[in-house]
Amino acid sequence: MPETRPSGDPLVFRPPIRRRRLQIAIGVPLTLLILAPTVFAAWLVWSPRAIELAIDEGRLEINTGPEPFSGRRTVDLGTVVSVTEVQLGRGRRTAGTELPGYCVGRFTYAELGSVWQATDCSRTALMLRFDRDRPVVLTPPEPDRFRRAITAGTGYHETLPPPETGPGWLAVKVLVLLAPLLGLVVPIVFMVAPTRIRYRNEPGALVVTTVLGSRRFATVECHAHSHRPKVGVKLWGTGAPGYYTGLYRVDGANARIYTTSVDEGVLIEGESVRVFVNPEDEAGFLEALRTLGGARSE
Repeated sequence: MPETRPSGDPLVFRPPIRRRRLQIAIGVPLTLLILAPTVFAAWLVWSPRAIELAIDEGRLEINTGPEPFSGRRTVDLGTVVSVTEVQLGRGRRTAGTELPGYCVGRFTYAELGSVWQATDCSRTALMLRFDRDRPVVLTPPEPDRFRRAITAGTGYHETLPPPETGPGWLAVKVLVLLAPLLGLVVPIVFMVAPTRIRYRNEPGALVVTTVLGSRRFATVECHAHSHRPKVGVKLWGTGAPGYYTGLYRVDGANARIYTTSVDEGVLIEGESVRVFVNPEDEAGFLEALRTLGGARSE
């Protein structure tokens, strides 16, 4: 039989742990589902990003940063039809990455159509046109030297300087870095929190402890009895298989719930108290609540 009195304390009770398999079956996939996009977002904004341009042996090498979502693109300069300066309007990204000072991928502009670009997101850029392929738009630091190197087919290597970003972008990066911590909430709620609920009887009071802390309820002159509630909507708090805490509608009135099940338990009611709990040793809990907490059993 599972121990119902943690550490052998006769005044402390705990609820039965129920739906453990369901908690694991839901909690593990949900944790992965939350962690995957948040970790990717953190990698995306914190990974080193730099656009490197190199011209040698009749080829233009465009290196747009770390794999797997960026990489290297090679252009045969013999296929270049023209190199012209363009003013980019309001574009729409169709594939790729668009971050402050780093616009890489396929974009569509009303005045240019669909292009592939590796730019610092500024409006003035150089566009390389080809006979068949999609135009390439770049923002080399020295456009005139870049054009001469295109003609010569060699002699150019430059890395775009890092973008100048303000405190707002730094705040976004910090928030995104903290986002994966949200994924830890799921395993805590589904697999840790149910085991942390405790009900401690004290003179004239009941102290309920959850994973987030403790709350004390005066029990003198309260009525306490076994009860099968009709639980309605959750007003605030947590509701997951095997873990229910917070303020709910119970039997048509507000009540605080701290349980691993809402099927049956003990309802404590008083002038300013309405609490529903589900101690595993229900009879022992009611006796302790009556003798020490001053509650009346029905």
